[in-house]
Amino acid sequence: MINVLVTMEVKDFTQLAAFESKAVQVMHYHGGVMVRAFEVNRYDDGTGQEVHLLEFPSLEAFDEYRSNPLLLEYAELRCKAIDSTVVVISSVSKDYLEK
Repeated sequence: MINVLVTMEVKDFTQLAAFESKAVQVMHYHGGVMVRAFEVNRYDDGTGQEVHLLEFPSLEAFDEYRSNPLLLEYAELRCKAIDSTVVVISSVSKDYLEK
């Protein structure tokens, strides 16, 4: 299992919602799950930041998701929604809860 943390500079939250509703379907096809998505900032002009925490069964599954032709078809919509992203991938999970 890998965890993927994605931080995004958002151009348009409405376009982002349209893109993500499609991208999540492709993600599920590859065994991926969006664990959580949340806004960090939303400005008066409709821009802002959003963070997603994703899980995939493997790095290979994540790579297959990213290169899926359906996802590539949504590239124009993604471009309207997102200015930039930072992706952090880890296969090391830690549990710091008291036991």
